[in-house]
Formats: sequence, C-alpha cells, structure tokens
Amino acid sequence: MLKSDEIKKDIAAKRNEVEKFQQEMKTKDALKAANELEKLMDEYKIAVTMEQSDLQKFQDSVKKGNVTKIVPTNSTDIAELRRRAFNKLVLNPARAEKQPLTDEERNAYFNVSGSPGSPAQIESTPSKGGYLVPQEQFATLQEFRKDFVALKEEVSVVNTNATSGIWATYSPQDLEFQNFVEMTPIAETDVAFGQATFVIKDKGLIIPISNQLVDDANIDIIGFIGRQLSEASIKTENTGILTELNKFVNGDTDLNVTAATTITNHKALNTALFQTLDGTYLQAAKIITNQDGFLWLSNLDDGQNRPLLVPDVTAPNTYRYRGKEIIVVPNSTLPSSTASSKNYAPFYVGDMRSAITFFERQGMELAASREKYFDLNAIALRAIIRFGVVVTDKNAVVALKAEV
Repeated sequence: MLKSDEIKKDIAAKRNEVEKFQQEMKTKDALKAANELEKLMDEYKIAVTMEQSDLQKFQDSVKKGNVTKIVPTNSTDIAELRRRAFNKLVLNPARAEKQPLTDEERNAYFNVSGSPGSPAQIESTPSKGGYLVPQEQFATLQEFRKDFVALKEEVSVVNTNATSGIWATYSPQDLEFQNFVEMTPIAETDVAFGQATFVIKDKGLIIPISNQLVDDANIDIIGFIGRQLSEASIKTENTGILTELNKFVNGDTDLNVTAATTITNHKALNTALFQTLDGTYLQAAKIITNQDGFLWLSNLDDGQNRPLLVPDVTAPNTYRYRGKEIIVVPNSTLPSSTASSKNYAPFYVGDMRSAITFFERQGMELAASREKYFDLNAIALRAIIRFGVVVTDKNAVVALKAEV
C-alpha cells in the first residue's frame, strides 16, 4: 500500500474524531484534533509529491532507454495495458486504419475465461452501448466528481444487474425486547415492510473529439474529457434524485405526503429538525437547499448578531446548522419556486440515505463513430450511464420552503 493511502485512512479517522468532539460540545478537544488533522493533510501532500516524483524518474529512465522493456507484472503496468486496450476498442470503429489489440493488451482488458472478474473487464456489444470504462480510468472520473456537488454521495446506492425490480422498504417501528421467563414463549411482534419499484433508465451523451487524437493509442481519453463526463453525469444524477425529493415539496398522493411547509424564521426550521422529523433520523440528518436557501441561512442570527450558520473546522467550504451539514445545490439545478410574485427556496431536512435509494447498473460505457461529425473532421464519442431513483422511506425527510 502506498504511504499516501495509509495517511488517507488516518485522515478519515481523525476527521471522525473531530466531528465526535463537536457533537459532544468539547471545543478544546475538537480544536486539538483539528490541528492534528491539518498536520496529517500536510503529510499526505508530501507523500503524494514524493510518489509522483518517483514515478517521473521511472518514466524518464524509460524514455532515455535505461529501461528497455516493461514487463506487466504489477498493477501499474497492467493498468497501462488496459487503458491502451480500452482506447483501441472504443476508437477503432472511428479509425481509418484499425489498431489491433496485442496479446498483452487483450489479456489485461478481458478475462481469459470470458467471465466477469477483477481487475479485467468484460467486452460489451458496441451496438448496445460500447465498452466499460476500466477501473483506473473510472477512478479518475471519481476524482473529477469531487469538484462538484454530487447528491449521489448523500443517498443509498445499490448496484444491480436488473433493469427493474422491487425493493423492500422499512420505516422505524416501536420494537423493544421483552422480559420473559425461561421455558415460556416470547411474545411475537410484527414487523411491517413496504415495497418500492425501481426502473433502470439509459442516459446518453455525445461529445465531439478531434480526429487528430483518434490515431494515438496512448491518449488518455478519460483524462482528456473526464471533467466534462463527470460534470454531466453528476447533473443527470442530481436531477433524478431531486425529482424524487421534489415529491416532498409538491406533495404526492402515491407516497401519501403533503406539500412543503412554509417557514419564516430559524425557529420553524428548528421545529422541523428536532420535532417534526422522527428522532430516529436525527443523528444522520442533513439539510439540502439551493444557493438562495444558503443565503437565507447565512443571514440568520441568534438575536445577538451571532450567525447560526457556522463553518466546519474539519472540512473546507462546509457549513453546519445546529450541527447538521448543509448541502448546497446550484440554483440552475435546484431552482427556487415562485408563487404570488414571491420566491421560495426549498429545504430538505432529514436522513437522505434512508429516504432515497439510487439503483445503478454497471458503470459508464463509451463508444465512438466517425460519421456523425464527418464535416467537422471529428469523431462522436458516446457515453452511456444507467440508473433509477426511488423514495424508500417517506418518513426520513421533511420538506420546507422559505421566502427569499
């Protein structure tokens, strides 16, 4: 394991420690742990720099001829072969001159037996979607995702191979262990489970790429357009999740939930958080709003000009209200509503992992075609993702709206 990976684990543990002290109102302990967290983050930056330096020295040796042959015996070499194979598979249909896979590339990308496994990937039928993005390049997409607000990170995620199905749902129930005498029956208690039906839908995107890049098997496709793919996938996922959350704002007869309550001050928000929301969900509760709602929260004070919205000392650009993290979604994705010439910002308060389940099928698939952009001397790169979103616990979220 890389030194940087070990430090990342320490950082995660220390961040949890700081959050624990914050919740227990132990300010001195929280500040001490926060200082230790900063030192760990500095150590992480140093470790990453050293690892990148070592890699660069190795690559320079290869270019100078000091290393005559790279034998794919470690995960790094196999990852490079898998990337080259993926590029050829995706881009060959758009190439004037095909670039066949070498034996090493084929063995790296496909399982020898042709069955699913790791780290190799399974070839998809190009006409039905393309080729699955290899693990290493998919990890690059995940890094790009960190630059955006991804609501998928806040809800439950289930991987599935089915295109539709029924998912068991559960709500908090008043269960308790009962006293009993040995050799006598224990009283039975019924547990009620609900059902939610999910449907996987295909989502597609086409991006033009210059033909000058197509003939280079070494090009990192994901590195080249990864940010655009990540941003587009996050926007699409966020829309799907917000479509379900909006049922709490507008009211939904199928879910048997009423429309959002309008609030005018922080006391009403406190009531929703600490009283309306079932206490079972309070520990994991978060607040999702848009930029208008975040501004409204920012202007709240306790009557002595002390802001109620406070920064999280353990996480940059993160704010909390009454200890609960605020997730801010752009207005362009989550717009405020308008009624009687007044604007209202939405607030979703509760345990999002209990409320929403995101069903995901496979990863991202890519395919290329030369015909679509023939007149532009470019190829069309098609990306496909597949997912479905459902409400799995209607009691886990309270919807509000505030005039802004």
